[in-house]
Amino acid sequence: MWLLLLQACSLSQTPEFGENGDVADSGYVGVSPTENGDTGGGGDSGGGGDSDTQTVICGADDLDFTVVAEDASGTAGVAFSWPADITTRAVFQNPCDGLLQFTTPDGCLVNTWTLTGGTAQSSTGNCVEQETTWSLQALERTFITLEWGELPRGAYQVEAWSAPVGRTATEFFSVQ
Repeated sequence: MWLLLLQACSLSQTPEFGENGDVADSGYVGVSPTENGDTGGGGDSGGGGDSDTQTVICGADDLDFTVVAEDASGTAGVAFSWPADITTRAVFQNPCDGLLQFTTPDGCLVNTWTLTGGTAQSSTGNCVEQETTWSLQALERTFITLEWGELPRGAYQVEAWSAPVGRTATEFFSVQ
């Protein structure tokens, strides 16, 4: 009976964000940080010991951070046939062998998107006005997407600036 009580208490911790949540410039991936419950995120809580508590071993600086370009069908690539509706995806993955956790003051993972080539475009990030705690299990990932729409033929560079990670991820692609 005590084991069930301990397990129930551990479920009220900060939710985990899995790879199944997809948003288009809306801020949250997966379950909102204010919701409780199982998010369907992957991974084993690890440990194998008597306790369900996990030790945070990594922070935002440890995240693998990349950007990919995709067409309307969700196929990633670097060369697309015109006409092509382009979406970019900023992918954040925990490379550590344990829990990665960090807090952002405004819910931002991507603060600024910039698309250059032809006419330069930019977009503010996917932000909300509340402090957000992000938790990713070992090798778990989350992502933010931005739809640019149909782009004319040309060469492009997309950059996603992430203040929590402290760097910019860049991808080059073309529409031919």
